[in-house]
Amino acid sequence: MSDHQSVSGPDDGGTSGQAPGPMPVSGHESVSGGAGAAESAAAMVADSFEGQSGLLELASGFSRDVSAESTLSEQVQISPALSSLPPAESLAFEEPETVCGNDDRVRISPCTSIPWRWICELLVTYPDGAGARGTGWFLGPRTVGTAGHVVFSRANGGWARQIEVIPGMDGASRPFGSQVGNSFRSTNGWVNNTDPEYDYGAIVLPTADLGNTVGFFGFAALSDASYQNLFVNTSGYPGDKPFGTQWFNAGTVTQATQRRLSYMIDTFGGQSGSAVWRLLNNQRHVVGIHGYGGCPNKAVRVTGEVFNNLLAWRNV
Repeated sequence: MSDHQSVSGPDDGGTSGQAPGPMPVSGHESVSGGAGAAESAAAMVADSFEGQSGLLELASGFSRDVSAESTLSEQVQISPALSSLPPAESLAFEEPETVCGNDDRVRISPCTSIPWRWICELLVTYPDGAGARGTGWFLGPRTVGTAGHVVFSRANGGWARQIEVIPGMDGASRPFGSQVGNSFRSTNGWVNNTDPEYDYGAIVLPTADLGNTVGFFGFAALSDASYQNLFVNTSGYPGDKPFGTQWFNAGTVTQATQRRLSYMIDTFGGQSGSAVWRLLNNQRHVVGIHGYGGCPNKAVRVTGEVFNNLLAWRNV
């Protein structure tokens, strides 16, 4: 069983279930317990989808749409219990994400335009009853990408019991509502070996309604040369800021190894699972899944093997 083999959460047969169909490349096979076969990609680029809400981003980079108002806005009181939820990574290991030098993170508000509405606050409940928070991003109509340690925490009993997904959360506002998922994906390398190079996963939601409304990121496996001075973006829900607020930062990739990306972009605990994306020709493709600190902070790189797993999880 290879480290990139995909394993699935409790409602799809647990870690031992293997999906039917062909194995992806390089021995990094994808196993998904009954929700869909692994699928080899014809190209290493998967396109994004803008969704059906009709709210579009007006500017890129550090600028953001401050004029769009959501007609779907739902105000939910933030209880002390929610505000005190720890980041998921604090339950799994001690390498929290880090602010590197001067903190120049920018709050995104409202979060109803592209790409901010593709990014989700995650409220996690584990088998032992522990709660945590993390960040996710829509990668398909039913599928939300995140870190492996968000969906599977050995210290808390294994697969999450449930995860509430709240796209575009903005303080007490849930402009698109939310869905609760209890079907999860990760890799053998994370679930069985706790290897940070394979620390990525996904939440499969009950229906495609939410993803089709807000839209979703594309993702891409780039060449080594493409990462030289590549400018990337990330945004998520850090635990050092008011609960439910989304914060953005950007910078260049400082190192690309076989399976990881490093950068001096400011992040904090709670942003595990955030998309690290390239913006080029008005197309946004995720190239890494953020999860570790230390200045430089780090992401799992979207390699060909990661791409194939993400594509299989998108197509459930």
